Order: sequence, then C-alpha cells, then structure tokens
Amino acid sequence: MFFQTIFKIKCMIDSDQLSLALTERFGLDVVTKAEQIAEGLKIIIRPRDIEYTISFQVEIILGWRTISAIFKPGNFAVSLVKNMKSATMEQKAAFAVFAGSLKSKGAKVLLTMDGNEVDPLNPEIWPSEWSVIKITMKKTGIIIESDSSYDFRATFPWATGFFGMSLALLPLEQIREEISIGEVEGASYYSLVKHYERSRINRAACIEIKGADCAACGFNFGAIFGSLGEGYIHIHHIVPVSQLGPNYVINPGTDLIPLCPNCHAMIHRRNPPLTLSEIFDIIIYEKEPIAADGKPNYKCS
Repeated sequence: MFFQTIFKIKCMIDSDQLSLALTERFGLDVVTKAEQIAEGLKIIIRPRDIEYTISFQVEIILGWRTISAIFKPGNFAVSLVKNMKSATMEQKAAFAVFAGSLKSKGAKVLLTMDGNEVDPLNPEIWPSEWSVIKITMKKTGIIIESDSSYDFRATFPWATGFFGMSLALLPLEQIREEISIGEVEGASYYSLVKHYERSRINRAACIEIKGADCAACGFNFGAIFGSLGEGYIHIHHIVPVSQLGPNYVINPGTDLIPLCPNCHAMIHRRNPPLTLSEIFDIIIYEKEPIAADGKPNYKCS
C-alpha cells in the first residue's frame, strides 16, 4: 500500500523536538522539560516566557506501561481560571472532542469543578459557577517504552490530546495566520488569510479526530521522517474561509480535513477548490481505488 512505513524510528523524549511539535500543532509557543522521577519520566509543558505562577503547566508522567497527566494552574493564575468559566460553547465543544478521543483510546479522563465530578463529554450540563477546576488523565496497559528509553511516537498522541484538551478552555487570543496553499504555474506563491478561524484549537481538534494522515493520499510525515515529522499536516477548510461569515462556528469534524502539502496545493489549483472526491478521481491508483482497510490505494510515481 502506498506510503507504508519504510522504517520505524525509536527515540528518547527530546524536549526541544516536543516543544517544536506542540508549538506547531497549537500555535502557542511552549517549552517542555523532561526530568527523571521515581515513577519514571515527568514531562512539564508550559507557555514560553510567561511565569508559571500567573499561567499554567501540564505535567505528563511516563511510568511502566502507564501514562498520566494533570493540568495545573499557577498559584496566582486567578484571572486565567476565572476566564475559563467564561469559555464559549465552541471552546467547550473542542474540550469534549479531545476528551472523547482520549476516552476512546482507553484513557480515564477526570474533570472536577469545586471537587464535584462532571461529565467531560457533556459541557451543556456543566455548572456555570465554580472556583476550582481539576483536569486529569490516566491510561494503563500501554507500551511507551523502547529499550531503555521512552518512545516519542508512542507518547506524542497522548501529549497532544491532553494538552489540547487543557488549552480548549483557556482564554487564548484569536490567531490570524497566513498559510501558503499552493503555487500558480508561472506565478509566485499566494496565501489565504484565515480571518475566521478563532484559534488553532480547531485545527488541532481536526487532527485529534481524523489523524495526521493525508485524507487524499494517505501520506504520513511521522512514518517517513520520524519524530521530526510526527503530527505535521496541513488542514484544509472544505468550505473556503472566504465564504464563511464572521459568526460561523467551525466544526472540526465536518468542516476540516487533513491534507499533505502536495494534495493541498493540487486541490487549490482550481477555483472553487476541488472536492476530496474529485481529487480521488485524479490521483493515479495502483490497482483498486480503495484498499481492504477502506483507505485509498495509490501508486508511488
């Protein structure tokens, strides 16, 4: 099958690489630190250049076939926690996306407000008033060890899932970014300014739901480039953002799809952009258009 893994790269948890990957995924500049503890390895993730006392950090503990995580506001992060209470329904829905993904993989996700456990998948019934929030996750029976170290590729999806869930409720500012979406033959690159994407959380939620495989050709950067490419992918708006109104609420499950840069560029070679089914009809197939596992079956040319 096209773009199968050529080799597997096992590696230690590289703090710099994890910082880079999380920053790229969520659009928030973060720094990570790994330290040995009695239980195994603790990974601390926090925003770069912001004092933890007024901010937050996520702590991930890697133990023997166990991974756990906790969201920890700083001692003086009263304003941050207060703003979490005012999270919009879109933010709460994103939280539920990440929580649902983690639970579907067998993790126990615990959300408490003022010491009372609430259902992380049903934000509609969360209390409107609370003062203390606790978010934790634990998964047992998982192999994340590789020889004498921990495997980056096995750990990364859990780190992104829990970190994304924690970020979803935070008062992050709207991000305006330019994404290069292709090259017109004989002309320079052009960019699409995403005016209406309220945060990178929607993008990360799309990857959490649909993975980092290209929805058109199946290419996965992590499978080829190891930890350097883990989780990297472009995200395509099925309905062009220029056609979205300022109050449109993006649904990561229906409005966004992951695409590799090549397929993303090809889809935008037409205006309006090609649909996923149209790009399927264009790509050269190896034998049958759909393999036994339901994914495209393409020929490498």
